[in-house]
Amino acid sequence: MRVSLNSQRTVCFMCAAATMCAMPSLTYSLPPRQSMRQALKGTWADRLLLLALLTCIAAAWYLIQAAVAAGPVVADIYHGDTLLASYPLPQQGKAPIHFHVEGELGLTEVVIDAHGARIVSSPCATQRCVLSGAHQHAGDMIACVPNRVLVALRGSGNRAFDAVVE
Repeated sequence: MRVSLNSQRTVCFMCAAATMCAMPSLTYSLPPRQSMRQALKGTWADRLLLLALLTCIAAAWYLIQAAVAAGPVVADIYHGDTLLASYPLPQQGKAPIHFHVEGELGLTEVVIDAHGARIVSSPCATQRCVLSGAHQHAGDMIACVPNRVLVALRGSGNRAFDAVVE
């Protein structure tokens, strides 16, 4: 089988020779190569469609974030799939809320203050939950996975998780 890479050179795949082959019926000519820029150029309609799609994605992202962050932020504290407590984030100057959760490994301390919610101590080995710091935006989560403690921040609307995975 011969393949013509351009008009001057023909390659035969049966005998792997770059010369003329005795099988003229198996000759195949490839179209001339295009540069990548020419192949991806597109028309004005393509560009307009792409711009409309990106605008819709940005608008949907904004609307979802606005819906999640509706109202004052509330911190929900879970052990496993059980809701233990819900506290609104206090305003500046109010006393912080200290909450102790008895988890699988031991006691985890959650502090909720004007700067946000954070885990200040936990018996887990890696301490990633403690090192993550304070979270104050709706949709943020702090998880101590080994101790099965979750602090989820949400807007004050009546929204819950879509699912809880064990």
